[in-house]
Amino acid sequence: MEMRSATIMTRKSLLVGSGLGLLALITGCGKSAAVAPVPSPSTPAAPHAWSYDGAEGPGQWGALGSDFGSCSSGTAQSPIDVGGASGLTPAPLTLAYSASEGELTDNGHTTELRALTAQGITVGGKQYAFKQMHFHAPSEHTLEGVQYETEFHFVHQADDGGLAVVGILATVGATNAAWAPFTDGVPAAADGQKVAAGVVDFPALFPASLDHFAYDGSLTTPPCSEGVRWLLLETPVELGAGQLAALRAAHAGNNRPVQQLNGRDVVVVDQ
Repeated sequence: MEMRSATIMTRKSLLVGSGLGLLALITGCGKSAAVAPVPSPSTPAAPHAWSYDGAEGPGQWGALGSDFGSCSSGTAQSPIDVGGASGLTPAPLTLAYSASEGELTDNGHTTELRALTAQGITVGGKQYAFKQMHFHAPSEHTLEGVQYETEFHFVHQADDGGLAVVGILATVGATNAAWAPFTDGVPAAADGQKVAAGVVDFPALFPASLDHFAYDGSLTTPPCSEGVRWLLLETPVELGAGQLAALRAAHAGNNRPVQQLNGRDVVVVDQ
């Protein structure tokens, strides 16, 4: 796949999928039919060893434990290749973030950032509390086959247990001061210690535009539980080459391959 380091190409005016299942999901109360039990909001500390390569890699996840079955048998898995947009605007995204002290931890598969004060989002009137942010390098989602340098996942959970993940793609460019508390702290967190990130300007981590692609998917790590509301921002953020190198030095190749769409709708939300 081509690696992307520029801006996103012009969208195609097409609807990925044919039904209105996603529209019902993101305009209603956030429930989806026949989904797995609500998954953990963070990368699971699963009892089964898993990896991103070899005998415990993505192609084998479903066989590593009975609770990993969705990784191989699920029909609404993430990540996916986003190939188009419908122009519909069913459920706008609103941020409820502010500057906060942060804390970094490494779970062996990625580095996570948590806020020490409450943060969150609202999607179509439903509130979700921020749980943690982590990264994958290179990106897990692709846009029309184009892969990005890094992808950040902001994981949120509603009072009813439902999950909403905001994905932000990253390209190489100028050093990004807003992201420095995270990228500077990643090397220290790799030792397994909790690392104080200092004050993180959480709103500045997001691009200026919140236009995004929305679809119904899953966790991208075992147990690959489905019923996750995905919001992949269309506009990437820029990070410096050194910042991206720091992420890769800690965790390179921690990306699950794209999964089959299986008739799901992918809707663009213009804001």
